[in-house]
Amino acid sequence: MAAAADGPVLMRSMRVLAILAIGGLLLAGVLVDIGDRAVSSRADQYESALVAPTGVVNTWFCPGGSRLEGIAELTVQMVNRSDEPRTVTVSVLPGGSAPQDLSTLEMNIEARGRVLLQPSEAVPDAEWVGVMVETTGADVVVEQLLTAAQGVGRSLCLTRTAESWIVSNGATRSAVEKERFVVMLLNPFPDVAVVDIELVADVGRDSIDGLVVPAQRVAAVDITSEVTVASTVAAFIDVVSGRVAASWIQIADGLIAGRGIRTAPAVPGAADLWHLPVAAVGPDRRDVVAVSNPSSTDTAEVDVEILPEDPQLDVGPIEITVRPGRTALIDLSRQGRLEGIGHFSLAVRSLTPVPVAASITSVTSAFADSDSPADTDGAGAAVAGSTATIGADGVARRWLVPAEVRDADGAAGLGTDTGSLVIVNPSAAGIAQADVSVDGSLVRSIEIGPLRSLRLPLSGLGSGNFVVEVDSSAPVVVGREVVGLTSRSASLGVVVDQPVPIAGIR
Repeated sequence: MAAAADGPVLMRSMRVLAILAIGGLLLAGVLVDIGDRAVSSRADQYESALVAPTGVVNTWFCPGGSRLEGIAELTVQMVNRSDEPRTVTVSVLPGGSAPQDLSTLEMNIEARGRVLLQPSEAVPDAEWVGVMVETTGADVVVEQLLTAAQGVGRSLCLTRTAESWIVSNGATRSAVEKERFVVMLLNPFPDVAVVDIELVADVGRDSIDGLVVPAQRVAAVDITSEVTVASTVAAFIDVVSGRVAASWIQIADGLIAGRGIRTAPAVPGAADLWHLPVAAVGPDRRDVVAVSNPSSTDTAEVDVEILPEDPQLDVGPIEITVRPGRTALIDLSRQGRLEGIGHFSLAVRSLTPVPVAASITSVTSAFADSDSPADTDGAGAAVAGSTATIGADGVARRWLVPAEVRDADGAAGLGTDTGSLVIVNPSAAGIAQADVSVDGSLVRSIEIGPLRSLRLPLSGLGSGNFVVEVDSSAPVVVGREVVGLTSRSASLGVVVDQPVPIAGIR
């Protein structure tokens, strides 16, 4: 069972000025009142939020988790979908109060094989740990798995760093719901990074200014110790010097929040249109969409559009207004128009020229009786858990999706509630024809109609640990929901050709 890390993750002190930052020092920051947010300039060149290892040489950034006895023990999974062995270079970046250098090692991955790494073994004095993996080609997929007393969370590692990040929906009700909300920042570069974090919660607004992330280190920012008893808190992260990779960890064990651990990448910026492939309603499930507006001056008018699997269904959009610097939450379980439609996908569209960031969280509770008559819409859960998925602001024709199928005895196998592969066609006019393959062999050929999604059970595609390959005639969005023995996870897939903006698809 994971134990809580000793002491606060981030120690409060006087504000650290960037010009005085010294690499190797543990970082400091204070809470101050927030003024208006400055609107940062954005480059014209499209840079997708998707995980997209499309280069000849690719680098994966895993912002990480805790050491083995910490609250969220980090394991890194590297999967090789190639028919040839692959060698990867792994750099383990430490974090915490103890001074320690990064550790570098090479690892071999067999053809169609996978390797699990517990990186804290390479930096035994580190309280927190992150990983950077360098690969050749797009054959290797890297994930981070976080093990807590409440379950296991998993998410893809990132393939980019950025100067701004958004985490839309955390919570810090530690006493009642046993919630803990931690933002992970990874600086892979040889110079320090300086970060400002604005926190907007239902209990007020605060900020952490001048947070220094030392060169080639990770910093764990415990939002729970900064903003307490918040049922919702958003973090707007501005990197004022350097670039970082960011993810977040949410742990909960309460009547309202449910029991579980979820982790996801932060959203690197804002866009006019996002797709969320994995969503559902049901008596045992509560999905919440979070839409953040990073602008300090402009209000965003947003439609949340429903993309059902059934081509005969037509559900009207959910209309919301998101004020400057705020986050709007939509509890899908309270939307009467969604009753009985089961699984579906979502499009989050800003109707005004104000880009937003979108993500979704899900909390499920298991039925004692899997044949419960209350589960009339087919979205029932045999396994309780908590998941989080960021939106897709881009589309592509080729995707990779790491998957896992386990049977009731803990071994991998067919015929169980194992989750789904979801493919979304964002086009309003054209049909997408997609080939779904595993281990280089074609498993299914399918068609997805305009503005529709299609869900395939993972147990019908393979067994054990495997990688699903999706090759589509038209640009699509691909996601997954994985169901383990005691926990659940959801994420987007990995793009293996150049993504294009989803807003440009007609």
